[in-house]
Amino acid sequence: MNRPLVLLRPQPGNDRSAEPARALGLEVIQFPLFEIIPVEDEPIPEGPFDALLVTSASGARHGAATLAKFAGLPVFTVGEASAQAVRAQGVTNVHIGGGDAATTIPLLTQAGHRQVLHLCGEEVRPFDPLGLIIARHVVYRAEARDMRPFTKAFATLPSSVIAIHSPAAGRRLNALLPPSHRNHFLLAISQAALDSCGKGWRKGHVSPSPDDTALLRLATSLCMGAS
Repeated sequence: MNRPLVLLRPQPGNDRSAEPARALGLEVIQFPLFEIIPVEDEPIPEGPFDALLVTSASGARHGAATLAKFAGLPVFTVGEASAQAVRAQGVTNVHIGGGDAATTIPLLTQAGHRQVLHLCGEEVRPFDPLGLIIARHVVYRAEARDMRPFTKAFATLPSSVIAIHSPAAGRRLNALLPPSHRNHFLLAISQAALDSCGKGWRKGHVSPSPDDTALLRLATSLCMGAS
């Protein structure tokens, strides 16, 4: 039995997840629950800083002015997608972590950095700074989309694999689908994201590592009938 893969993450990340999934032959249903909105009036924290941390492609896109302001500093990203977004802003001194902040922070400490500016969204997954002084600079936020036009389509989905890329998406999914419409498999980027979805789902899985490559690998197995 083949199951559709439902993607809830905001654009343009939704398309970035959908493209390789469709290339693998999966049926993909796209329901972005949020829109990414730039935050332009947030003052940059006072430094000095010796490195920048970027934990999403949205952080790079909406933090372009900040990246330009600190053009001489190395930039550490959590993965290839965020690294590509940083390079698109003209930055060449880019170092790639292991998929999330927890695996990227050790690279900063090993390189001898101490004071780090983190370009991020309003919601940040907790991580251990390992003694670093990390100042958050919020450059974007996720704004909930009006899903009322899609209520019927969402409620009548066949049994699917729903990918959860953040706790915010999980909370919104929990609010949108009542227990009577939860005959779905959940696939979350983290345990926190899965926990935010509430109870009553057919089964929940957590990606073996917090990145889209690992999530898609497991999604493929679940969509092809694994339980």
